[in-house]
Amino acid sequence: MILFLGERLSLPRKNILFPSGKEKESSSKPKVARFSPLRIMVLVTIILVLSTAPLLLLYGGKNGLPFFGGGGGAPNERSGVVYPSVATLAGNSTIVVEATILNLNSSYCNAPHTGCLAGDFDFRANITSYFRGSGPETIYVGDISFEAPILSVGSEYVLFLSDDWKCFPSPPAAPCILPPTPLDITYHMIGGAQGKFLVKNDLVYGYKTLYPSDFSWMIVDANGVPLTQFKTQL
Repeated sequence: MILFLGERLSLPRKNILFPSGKEKESSSKPKVARFSPLRIMVLVTIILVLSTAPLLLLYGGKNGLPFFGGGGGAPNERSGVVYPSVATLAGNSTIVVEATILNLNSSYCNAPHTGCLAGDFDFRANITSYFRGSGPETIYVGDISFEAPILSVGSEYVLFLSDDWKCFPSPPAAPCILPPTPLDITYHMIGGAQGKFLVKNDLVYGYKTLYPSDFSWMIVDANGVPLTQFKTQL
């Protein structure tokens, strides 16, 4: 075919040859960047999960179930889980005792901030019997107001207790205050209200039975169970 100067080449579209093989690959659109926004989001999510896992393990208890229930007095930073049995409560306790509450020793706000009201209480308790572990005849027991009603002076209880107190450095954690009593003889309830059972006339009552509208989420309970029979569940 002879072209004159200035004449444009005009061929039917079907006669234009397109690159194939490696030539076609090199002429295609650029590949998506290796680190796309989606991949970055996935990586960030994985990092967040890995960084928070130790805290979940720290507060989650040994054999408890994740908390999904509602109602008053739900698990908090000291309980974290719903316990499925009395035996599981006992397995996560430092001591399990039958005790009489002698008096209120002190009240304080364990997470101080502007306008903070005293919501933590230290009670002095006389131990009638150790069901698990051992210790002195008199100890201090911490209770929290939003686990209401709190321990009652003069009443007798079976208490599932731990001496594992934690107060993380601030900052970065929020400020916190430990009980003013000697920590080697000061305890808090395992599972909050799950770890305290009222004893009346040698019969044991759980907080789910005593306050069903507030503690319907609980699994562990006792409804007038003889104390000797309750001990066999530990």
